[in-house]
Amino acid sequence: MSSIPMSSVLMPPVPMSPVIEATQQSYQTHINPHPKATTKIFIACSGGRDSMALLFACQQLQLPIHVIHINHKLQKISDDWQQLVEGYCHKHHIDYDSVCIDWQSQQIYAADSTINHEQQVNEQQGSTQEVNEQQARTARYHAIIQIAGENAIVALAHHANDQVETLLMNLCQGTGLTGLTGMTAFGVQHEFGTPIWLWRPLLGITRDEISDFVAAQHIPYVDDPTNFGVANQRAFLRNQILPLLDERFHKLVQNITRTQQNLTEAQRIVEEQYQQDLALCQWSNGWTSHQQCLHILNLKSLSQARRFNLLHHWVKGSQKFAPTRQLIVQIERLLQSAQTDQQAILQWQGIEIRKYRDTLYRLDADYVKAIHGKSDNRVLANLAADVALSVGLSLELALASRAVLPNESFQLLSQSFHQSFKKLCQRFDIPSWERQFAKVVILEDNNEKALTASQTPKRLALLLPNISVWLADASELNLATQAPCPWHLVWTDSLDSQSH
Repeated sequence: MSSIPMSSVLMPPVPMSPVIEATQQSYQTHINPHPKATTKIFIACSGGRDSMALLFACQQLQLPIHVIHINHKLQKISDDWQQLVEGYCHKHHIDYDSVCIDWQSQQIYAADSTINHEQQVNEQQGSTQEVNEQQARTARYHAIIQIAGENAIVALAHHANDQVETLLMNLCQGTGLTGLTGMTAFGVQHEFGTPIWLWRPLLGITRDEISDFVAAQHIPYVDDPTNFGVANQRAFLRNQILPLLDERFHKLVQNITRTQQNLTEAQRIVEEQYQQDLALCQWSNGWTSHQQCLHILNLKSLSQARRFNLLHHWVKGSQKFAPTRQLIVQIERLLQSAQTDQQAILQWQGIEIRKYRDTLYRLDADYVKAIHGKSDNRVLANLAADVALSVGLSLELALASRAVLPNESFQLLSQSFHQSFKKLCQRFDIPSWERQFAKVVILEDNNEKALTASQTPKRLALLLPNISVWLADASELNLATQAPCPWHLVWTDSLDSQSH
């Protein structure tokens, strides 16, 4: 990847236009308050009319910009776009990175690398018909993240017409309220598990206004020939459907844009209601963030519409796509089941929805892999429960922990009889899938033999998810009345430590 650092050079000022004014207002509203406002703004610039207009506007406002150009190598004019962007950045002393995509190896390489021309042509010819829109988008964002990094601000040149096309595409494919609100002017988006901030300052500007701006300022650009055909859904709507609607309905784009703004306000109200309902129904199990819990009785107290909305958002979590209506209906049936210990499992995108007694559980993909024993050794070791051994008792005890043995029973410190492990778990509302993480705190053999003549290590405590209880052998520690057990299960997850 070629990275050309250059110093910024002031351009002659131009009269304020809708494009520059919209960019300035959006910057003051969204970017100025952002913690990374003083750092670079990465502009994803294809060399097309829209992105070149945005680049020009950011220049005029003297923003701290860094251009990223991705050469997809899918069209004959792909190199023309690259040369245009690089030439413009050189001329105006703008920092940029220019990279190409090798579709055969799925690798990204520098635009100025030594890959020979024949190899590039072969890749281009061999992959043009095989790469769809989603694959191109995935490769593009992968390259952007490699350059910009985590939590970077990336400026995109989507405008009002793009917003209308997005709404119509979502509407035709079936969508909810979120899909009808379209793209956001500024918001975080997770790509490959990495958060980046997408800034779209031109969503209120029409394509015609951008065209007028580009013509008035003599901004160079290259037209994308796919914009003029009907090969993909967006191009079909743009060139076949929207012109017909525009002939019949006056100010079509402006009207649909206003509708989207209204829907966005409605979406905010729905989101606020979701947060209130979530606070009513959710409880923290104190065990792991990989599992979320809802009180079923509180869920049932909500109206059907509010319960559906809560389940829809709650199940989606941080997933990129929302769950289907069919899945929410299945969860509703699970809630209405009269069996309190029902073990039905609903699966979706790697997560699991389970019910145990009066609680509904959402297990994320990492937790699901762990309880099914499908994690690799490193993840399984990190996810397995362990014991915190900072005891603080007067005796200097050498402690250890072990798993629960088959058919093992326990006598709690507070009772005079033994109970099976299963009965204790039922008593403390521990679901069956969590029981495998239980640990028994014992005295190590050498110390135990020094204290007593017994050959069996004393069992001091039983540690379960959400609760730790003293066992009868702990009476030898001369504990204070009602002394809480100082040990508990800890969910150690290396993925958490790396990403949070």
